Amino acid sequence: MKINVASIVRDHWATLYDAQSNRTNYVDVIVFYALPIVVGAAAYAFCFKVKPEGYNVSITFFGIFLALLLNIQVAIFAIFQRKWDAPSDKRQADAQKVELEDRRKLLGELNSNISYLTIVSCVALIAFLIFYVAELREGIGPAVAVALYSHFILTFVMIVKRSHALFQKEYRDSPE
Repeated sequence: MKINVASIVRDHWATLYDAQSNRTNYVDVIVFYALPIVVGAAAYAFCFKVKPEGYNVSITFFGIFLALLLNIQVAIFAIFQRKWDAPSDKRQADAQKVELEDRRKLLGELNSNISYLTIVSCVALIAFLIFYVAELREGIGPAVAVALYSHFILTFVMIVKRSHALFQKEYRDSPE
């Protein structure tokens, strides 16, 4: 089915691993999933309220980030398409091959993270539209909003960190 996003969620989840053991990093799972749920539950418990314009701002926020995330994917694809000349020295060529494999893996993981965050942004947009129309200014609506924002921001920071590492390699390795 063309709108089934299960593979995007699965691929994103697969990036939450420990590089040393190559196993799921449960601290990451707690930070990116459990923590936003706890923060949302706290917002519910403390009767957090949202003003009507809060949902308007949220709709704008996530709409802008949708466009930004898609533009980042285009930039990453451009890096992916870049051709590298193989050095004539065998050891340098082998080292470059390992570096390019690492870069390709990071690009794939970054693409999964960005695709996932794009889906989160779409879900958030729909949720905020529903909360706005249904006038859910207290209770479950604001709690879900806090959880969505928390999850989004944490995941976005991870993407920024990975993008930084990738682009730093590009700047460092680019010919002068």
